[in-house]
Amino acid sequence: MKPTFLLILFAITLFSGYAQTKRQMVVCDAITLEAIPYTTVKVLHKEDGTYADEVGKFEVKASDKDSLMVSCVGYQSKTVVPQCDTILLKPVFINLDEVKVTTVKREEQIIGLGKSKKVEVLSFCGHINTEYVLKINTPESLLSYRIKGVLFNSKDRNGQSLLRLHIYNMNKDGLPDKEMLPQDVIINQYLKANGEIDLSRFGIILNENVLFVGIEEIQTSQKFNTHKGECIGIGFTLDRAESLTYIRTLRDPQYKWRLSNFKFGRLLSSQSKSLNPANLMVSLIID
Repeated sequence: MKPTFLLILFAITLFSGYAQTKRQMVVCDAITLEAIPYTTVKVLHKEDGTYADEVGKFEVKASDKDSLMVSCVGYQSKTVVPQCDTILLKPVFINLDEVKVTTVKREEQIIGLGKSKKVEVLSFCGHINTEYVLKINTPESLLSYRIKGVLFNSKDRNGQSLLRLHIYNMNKDGLPDKEMLPQDVIINQYLKANGEIDLSRFGIILNENVLFVGIEEIQTSQKFNTHKGECIGIGFTLDRAESLTYIRTLRDPQYKWRLSNFKFGRLLSSQSKSLNPANLMVSLIID
């Protein structure tokens, strides 16, 4: 066999391994085998990612050499190669030493920026495949507390774009780390008229000094219109001089949390001279 032919054959084999094609897959619960909707799928080290639809199906452009990180609230994340049709995720079983249920009633407190006055962007939407979380310091006087709910400054609550709720604790580097919610909460399904989401049914008791609370805007195979009036509006405020909002996006090859430096300067009124960063308007309701 001639050397030239061997080189061509090797090049074809190598190219086929790295050639990107559209892969159609489904994500299911490893125990019940039921589909898991709205799962996050990230193509590691590339500017690609997507979400499963309401029946757990997704389509992603990837090669045989790529790795997919598949995750959903309430399940163990998993890294797979895109060479199978079905991905099975194992449910996370909450350790009672970390999350406990109690019937003791204490005074309710609202902490965070959900009730800030300087609203800059209230009809925020359209930043698909991105997470925004606000860093919230919990009261030092409390040895433990129950997460009763969250409160958003919101409008257009009947919008179709999907938003997922997240609550993370903080790692040693000061960034969002472990998910504190025991199961997926799609904001569209639980947001009340006053912007509140009731989480008391989970009975989550924590002693974390810092939590990160926020949203993930999901784009599935469904074609959602993100024009004004078609999406849930979540407010951002200029009420603080420091940036407390962190973001990450599927379009980032490193998929890392970064401190937001949004100022929304182009949206400021001509009379406003504020250069404060724009922070997500969300509060924790605890007792």
